[in-house]
Amino acid sequence: MFIRRPEVDSNPLPDQTVLLFQKDTSLAVPVNQSGAAIWEMCDGAHTIDQIVDRVADTYDQERSRIEQDVRTFLDELMQLGFVDRC
Repeated sequence: MFIRRPEVDSNPLPDQTVLLFQKDTSLAVPVNQSGAAIWEMCDGAHTIDQIVDRVADTYDQERSRIEQDVRTFLDELMQLGFVDRC
């Protein structure tokens, strides 16, 4: 499970993407709709499988591909310091 770090703000944009902004480093990262959905599920309550299932319900792709993309995105968020494992 993953949890959003409190020093990261999430700013929704009109096109349903989200701008993630880390206050202590001033790092801003735009994420697409699927990234925004993944970000919202980083609440410490959703497992990776639950996140993958929710994304798979939305997009018509092979589950294995979605799982790979979700894991890659979560790894990137961890490397940027936006989320922590819990």
